[in-house]
Amino acid sequence: MKKSLLFLFSIVCMSTVFVACDSDNAPPVAPPPPEPEKRVIIPVDYSAGRAMNKRLGKGINLGNSWESDGKDDGGWSNPIKDEDFRIIKEAGFNSIRLPVRWQKNSNYETHTVDPNRLAGVKEDVALAIEQGLVVLLDFHHYIELNHLGGGAHRERPDTVALFQKEKEHFIALWSQIATEFNAFPDSMIAFDILNEPTIPNENLVNEVLLGAYEAIRAAAPNKTIMFESYLAAKFAQISILKLPADGNIIYSGHYYEPYTFSHQGHSYDCLGDAAYLNMAESDFRGYVDTAKALFPDVNGVDHIPMNIGEFGISGGTSRANKSHCKADQSLPSAEAKARWAKETVAAAKKYDMSFHYWGFTYVGGFEAYDRQNNVWYSGFPNALIQ
Repeated sequence: MKKSLLFLFSIVCMSTVFVACDSDNAPPVAPPPPEPEKRVIIPVDYSAGRAMNKRLGKGINLGNSWESDGKDDGGWSNPIKDEDFRIIKEAGFNSIRLPVRWQKNSNYETHTVDPNRLAGVKEDVALAIEQGLVVLLDFHHYIELNHLGGGAHRERPDTVALFQKEKEHFIALWSQIATEFNAFPDSMIAFDILNEPTIPNENLVNEVLLGAYEAIRAAAPNKTIMFESYLAAKFAQISILKLPADGNIIYSGHYYEPYTFSHQGHSYDCLGDAAYLNMAESDFRGYVDTAKALFPDVNGVDHIPMNIGEFGISGGTSRANKSHCKADQSLPSAEAKARWAKETVAAAKKYDMSFHYWGFTYVGGFEAYDRQNNVWYSGFPNALIQ
């Protein structure tokens, strides 16, 4: 078609409403959807990541402490005690997961963490390692980053700029954290980039995780780095991640399925043991199949190592949340709580997953250890140490 005719044709099309317009007078046809980006499968030698995953082995979270919003680990009345590490080690655990709200009281001008928080976390990491416990150091509760990436403050025209600023702060903090903790042995500490990302945009999630990964890897070239996915670390969302071809990484998911059993009293009805269900064996088999398909090992058998960063049941303790329970309702019993944990751990072992139970003390009913009486709750730690 000559340029003059094409120009005239375009004007007619632009001035015609709800009428299909093409040179053949064909019926309207919707444009084809964009082709999905083709994933390139690159087998990786994950032997370094597998070795660390084996060292992590059986672990437990020291939650509701350093990730509290107070000035130290006592902000939620659950400060870590020096003897906790001995108790955990003697129970038979191999590692701890240490959640930290690193952005709390951080300096946004210099992009540095609060020196008091840094010193306190360092002290606890050293105490854990002295007991022979491997430490998984986690960046926890970065609420500001998640909210800005999820469309919070949509009424503000500078939301995108605020998110970018928060992301840059997050990455810079990781650069400092990785540098500070790189002094600990490579075999005794690993880094969990971001706990439970809730940013609903997979591109933004990858921007955040890969940016932090690059900062960590530059500062700590031989440390193991752990990735979680969005929708609050759902295992099945590994498919949205663009993971680096790095053999010293681990993929972590959180497992509380089904929430109708695990989170009774926490926004879910209290149906007690009648709601019991454990699908870990079949669920984990599916997660492993996906990992093998997307992130295979060069040996043709294995895949990216996998970790359960959190799992547990609220119930069986006097501290469990009952805010959503009616007068005649009850929470899961201690026996059912321990049984569910035991079945989940058995499935994790079957599929070579390391794990960190949520949690040790004072975690809203999920706790395994009775801080007041200095004893493990019924069924624990045996349910986790198999």
